[in-house]
Amino acid sequence: MLNTAEQTVPRLPRRLLGERAHKLYFLETENIEYIEADGNYVNIHVGENSYISRNTVKHLAETLAPAGFVRIERSLLVNLRHVAFAERIGHGAFALTLTSGHRLLSTPTYRKGILEALQ
Repeated sequence: MLNTAEQTVPRLPRRLLGERAHKLYFLETENIEYIEADGNYVNIHVGENSYISRNTVKHLAETLAPAGFVRIERSLLVNLRHVAFAERIGHGAFALTLTSGHRLLSTPTYRKGILEALQ
């Protein structure tokens, strides 16, 4: 029998479901580089591939925060495991360069959360 504390701990998803070319893929969360909003969907970026999922950045930010994902802009969520380095670009914004070479820009609104996550 589980005690109350164990029952309230949210489960971290190991995988997300993404679609590409009419096929469904199980995407390991540690392999996801970043997630960006696209209307009523999100694009999940894994390496050179992009997958569509019916979800919101807000929901995924809350769900994936314990796995090292941080929201860097209203429509952008990044997996810190894939960040090679971060640069201050002024006015509280950052440019995050991923190990894959992708460069993502944050907005000052998310500065505090980014700094907390980087430490």
